[in-house]
Amino acid sequence: MAPLLLLLGIQTNPVILRAVYAEALATDRKLLGAEHQQTLADAASLASVLPSAEALTLWKQASLSPDPALAARSLAALAEHSEEVGDRNIAAEFYRQALAKEELATGQSSARVAVLLNALALVTDPPAAITLLERALQIDRLIWGERHAETAATEVNLSGVLLAAGRTPEAVRMGARALAAFESALGPDHPGTATAASGLADALRAMRDFAAAEKLYRRALAIDERAFGASHAETLADVRNLVDTLRAQKRTEEADELEKRLSLP
Repeated sequence: MAPLLLLLGIQTNPVILRAVYAEALATDRKLLGAEHQQTLADAASLASVLPSAEALTLWKQASLSPDPALAARSLAALAEHSEEVGDRNIAAEFYRQALAKEELATGQSSARVAVLLNALALVTDPPAAITLLERALQIDRLIWGERHAETAATEVNLSGVLLAAGRTPEAVRMGARALAAFESALGPDHPGTATAASGLADALRAMRDFAAAEKLYRRALAIDERAFGASHAETLADVRNLVDTLRAQKRTEEADELEKRLSLP
């Protein structure tokens, strides 16, 4: 039983949403039974507005839905929670189950399948992750085209796992494609462009092209500092990357001075 305020498109706050979804769930459990498809859909709706730990039981219930799209969504939520608590193996298993359900729901080459392939790849060892991301990239290019942010995000992830696998020249090429795609899709000063610049810099630093890496790290730092501020985690990660690159070039005084930023309150 869908809450009327949602059918009307009325925006409300999370406290009210939790109350409305909880009432709908209780009603449908009473009228339809705990295992009815609509009851399980209500469980997922309530889970979506609860803190992750509180939502676990509801997501587990909803993951048993005969609706593969709902089951996929619920399994993905369970995977995300497992990632949050640091259990990559359990997360990977939930993502695999979610992927199988999503393929049933939307087909082998849907945008949502590509998203789940990315998520699974990031909790999987590099050799398997490369295969997953290559498949995701094929899907993204087919759906979105070469210069779309979704395509670029997959290219950033693929560049990272290629680097982790020791395939550094390929990582550089993929990272350069990702940066060009983000620049085209989102502009030169978007945080997504900063992420791509930093990822390409990682690969260039691994090839000991420190000058090119430094230039990209400085670019990422400038973008993130404007977007997030000087003390944001993304900005400080850029500072750390730049410090390490300066040290690799024996520019100790510059590195020491920049590193002071990491200890500021």
